[in-house]
Amino acid sequence: MMRKTLLWLVMIVVSGTVFSQELQTGLREKSFSRNDWAKEKIAKRITWYQLKSGELFGEPQSINVIKVDLRKHKYDVSVVYSDSARILLSEMAEQQNALAAINGTFFDMKKGGAVVFLKAGNEVITPPNPEATALIREAAFAVGDSALVVEFPKEEWTHWHTNFEDIMVSGPMLVKNGKLVESDSVAFNTTKHPRSAIGITYDYELLLVTADGRHKDKANGLSMNELGVLMKELTCKNAMNLDGGGSTTLWLKEEGVVNFPSDNKAFDHEGARKVANGIAILRNK
Repeated sequence: MMRKTLLWLVMIVVSGTVFSQELQTGLREKSFSRNDWAKEKIAKRITWYQLKSGELFGEPQSINVIKVDLRKHKYDVSVVYSDSARILLSEMAEQQNALAAINGTFFDMKKGGAVVFLKAGNEVITPPNPEATALIREAAFAVGDSALVVEFPKEEWTHWHTNFEDIMVSGPMLVKNGKLVESDSVAFNTTKHPRSAIGITYDYELLLVTADGRHKDKANGLSMNELGVLMKELTCKNAMNLDGGGSTTLWLKEEGVVNFPSDNKAFDHEGARKVANGIAILRNK
């Protein structure tokens, strides 16, 4: 796993329309004040937040946020993945001696491996797949040590010409340049599910966010548009959706899994699904 000492993080948008003001207002049913969150310092410049009230958008919710201040380049952000079969996010993170990790992009449940473009440590792990990315090609997470610009190829998903060492395609885009991006009205977006997201704030802080779901009266989950509102209210300049549902997992080195994964249908920390990839926070050496 290649580690970076100078970090650039870019959210890249292929498409997406900006929310109308009416839609933003309609979704914002609760203030997102600092008093709503319990917080705990995990390491220098890394803070863990949990929603205290247990309610958001008028329904019971379980929200966890990891905030990493990247301004002094104390930490590396890396794509982690399994070489073969799916494994638990905790195993991937522990293999890299990570401090925190969140599940990554979409993958093949039977065979393992991402179904969209994935690059880690300057190595292409999964090549571009136009069919698989038809619905989720709106955004990519990219990390490098010197590059400033990412250009999408003219021949769509045929070639990637970038200096970024780690790239993870996912989507849809949730926030673009501080404005909400409206998701298509399809069941994947409108149904309330467990959700995972990643964002970068105006202050160059990385946010790893999970919203639990499928736990009636405890964690109802979010629609894609609600997830976008959450990321915007958490001061993200750019943010994108990651794989959610039963894959939604947030892990901390000293705590283990801190959200409530849904695969075991119990409201505990034991139901994490085996996944194919994730995003990890590593101490810069």
